[in-house]
Amino acid sequence: MKDSGLKITAHKSRLAIAVVLLVSVLCCSLMVYTLFHSGKQAKAYLAGYDDSNIMTDFVMSNTTTMSERNIWDFLHSKNPCNDRNLAKAVKGYHYNIRDGHFVCMADEMFSGQTTSHIIWQAAQDYHINPQVLLVVLEKEQRLISDTFPSNLEYNHATGFNCPDDGKGCRPEHAGFINQVRSAAAFFREVLDGGWSNYPAYETSNILYHPNRSCGSKRVYVANRATSALYRYTPYVPNQAALRANWGYGDACSAYGNRNFYNMFTNWFGSTRGYEVHGGILDGYNSAGGARVLGNPTMNESCGLKDQGCYQVFDRGVVYWTKALGGHAVRKGKIHQRWLELGLEYSVLGYPVGNQVDGIKGGGSYQNFEGGAILYHPQTGAHENYGGIRETYRQMKFENGMLGYPVSKEGCGLVGQGCYQHYQGGSIYWTPKYNGMVIYGAIRDKWFRLGFENSPLGYPTGGEHCYDGLNCYRDFERGSIYWYNGYFTYANYGQIAQKYREIGRSKTILGYPIMDQVCGLVRGGCYQAMQGANGSIYYSPKAGVHILFGGIKAKWMQLGYEWGRLGYPTSDEYIVGGGVRQDFEGGSITWKNGQAYESYR
Repeated sequence: MKDSGLKITAHKSRLAIAVVLLVSVLCCSLMVYTLFHSGKQAKAYLAGYDDSNIMTDFVMSNTTTMSERNIWDFLHSKNPCNDRNLAKAVKGYHYNIRDGHFVCMADEMFSGQTTSHIIWQAAQDYHINPQVLLVVLEKEQRLISDTFPSNLEYNHATGFNCPDDGKGCRPEHAGFINQVRSAAAFFREVLDGGWSNYPAYETSNILYHPNRSCGSKRVYVANRATSALYRYTPYVPNQAALRANWGYGDACSAYGNRNFYNMFTNWFGSTRGYEVHGGILDGYNSAGGARVLGNPTMNESCGLKDQGCYQVFDRGVVYWTKALGGHAVRKGKIHQRWLELGLEYSVLGYPVGNQVDGIKGGGSYQNFEGGAILYHPQTGAHENYGGIRETYRQMKFENGMLGYPVSKEGCGLVGQGCYQHYQGGSIYWTPKYNGMVIYGAIRDKWFRLGFENSPLGYPTGGEHCYDGLNCYRDFERGSIYWYNGYFTYANYGQIAQKYREIGRSKTILGYPIMDQVCGLVRGGCYQAMQGANGSIYYSPKAGVHILFGGIKAKWMQLGYEWGRLGYPTSDEYIVGGGVRQDFEGGSITWKNGQAYESYR
């Protein structure tokens, strides 16, 4: 690995005379890697090259940039793996040939493992950016782009402990798996503070070339990642190498670190960017790192509420406090709603977990100090907190009958009430009644009457059903009845109280068949019932009483409440051989199948 440029295996010398190929291995380590593919030269990225800071510690340590599948896709995007020119094979070297074509690294396996898995696993085990390992494999042996790699290239894959003296790699480090894992372990050792010939945070004289007569350059090594690269390739490119971009400089040029920088920026972008560390780094990694959030777009900034800090990334923001740790809020609908509410200063406060996707129907949610935000493509993003959230929890959140919220939480209602609407109903909360779920036809009826501002007020209990088709719900000042699976009728005040006292639908009256009607003579109200031609009548002077059967029929003949009898002043009561009911202006007696009125 002590290279001044890119090692190019002997058989890549364009098949010159085979007997001199082995000799060419020794001279090729100083050759320049010009990256000509199909006659096209790679782009030049050296404008941002910095001897002091070739790569930041964060970038070299960022294991989240690629999944195993991402690596597999990347390898196949860079190499068609279908070179059928078998004449390229050089005698004395082993090639894997399958179905009439060379097998490239993307499709190769070692000890039953794919190369993408080997690279990914080494990156995870040693906490090294897999992109770094991919660049090293290309820089050292062109294994990413090589369409007909040989066993020699795999044995020298990363150049680890394969010095330029031409004697080959040390046996314990030879082979693709050993080479990849050894390189990853090497970088991790320096990143963890291990020895380096050019230590971080110090100024050193770094040679331009293995030939010491070419001189050296004083370089301040700004971080451990750059120190690791100089330990891996202990030369700094001279001006001739830098001016040449990918090309040949002069006799004193070395190209290893220049080519590393060029390849990385060509394939993956900046080697530096902004640093991420501490609790924000923990939050970044827990949220999925670069695969989910992308790269940082600013340095960490502090001074938020509760001494919090934050850092912005391509696709989200990580927030940190000492009490809560670091958590990401990804850019999207949940982040937008949190922003509208006031971020960490809102009723929700800071995030206490990362966004969770894949819940019912393709929804997402994120928990915060004071509640949560739920998102579904059909309903949008809505906050959920306080007493309403507790009731929603009892209803099993989005998995229960309510489904997802379809509105924000609204407060400031009468009695310090709050509400939130859902796909399957609503929750109303007050300090007096806590959270009440209301849904279906009864909710719709309540809405038409005026919600909590109606004569009914707030719901005070759950729905009660008898047979699935007949249900009722009590409110502060009345009730709503759902009859026969279709009709909904409300009563309130004295009529509602009377109906409850007599046993509701379990009596001869059955269910209401109309809403309570008021505005009758002398401030009266009434409601007609299902059974026995029954009704309940109320007036402020006469009170509330039941009318049904033959007595009611007689009263109707006599002119209802407008007649001489007026409103009932009692319920039916037994008299000798019959029943009687009193009215404001007299009474009606039912006896022997006949009704008789009498007046005062």
